[in-house]
Amino acid sequence: MLDVLISSLPYLLQGAWITLQLAFVVVTAGTLLGVAIGVLANLGGRLVRSLITLYVFVLRGIPIIVIMLLGYYIFPFLGYRVNPYIAVGTAQIIYVAAFVTEIVRSSILSVPQGQTAAAKSLGMRRFAIVREILLPQATRIAIPPLLNNALTAIKQTSYVSIVGVWELTYAAREVVERTLASFQIFLGVMAIYFLICYPLSLLAQWSERRTVVVN
Repeated sequence: MLDVLISSLPYLLQGAWITLQLAFVVVTAGTLLGVAIGVLANLGGRLVRSLITLYVFVLRGIPIIVIMLLGYYIFPFLGYRVNPYIAVGTAQIIYVAAFVTEIVRSSILSVPQGQTAAAKSLGMRRFAIVREILLPQATRIAIPPLLNNALTAIKQTSYVSIVGVWELTYAAREVVERTLASFQIFLGVMAIYFLICYPLSLLAQWSERRTVVVN
């Protein structure tokens, strides 16, 4: 029953390697961009905060597959030819960053306001308050939701197969078309995704428990 899966496993693992690379780029770049925007949301003026709020509100209200398709088709519409991995990867980075922005912004706001007031009374500037007082505490609060967000982003990379970007899910579709063994192949794909995501899931759970204990 599993002969087809076993014989196709090397090809599926090649797709899994591409998935891992894509997920690493999306999660890393999306997190860094989101952290930068989240900090800016706390440092910037009213106009900056309004623009960032609009960015987060719009991105969080649209399915990622729509954002990804827009990212894929916008470059041909503008007359540019861009590598499909770069097109859909950029769209996913912008999408992930919106969620990270909200996590970072809310984590900074969750630090007791009295600490900011005390720092101001000591003559500290706003940037120094964020860097030396708010960010260290907000980081501890933000880590569990950031890990969960990364977990979601890894699974969402499977959507890129819809526009023909080759990775694990696309490779599985190719094997199914060739062998007609849908159940066996996608059973293997499920197992590979589980092996990729489960360690991160355990890390997120451990981090959540540790945060609760510390609080």
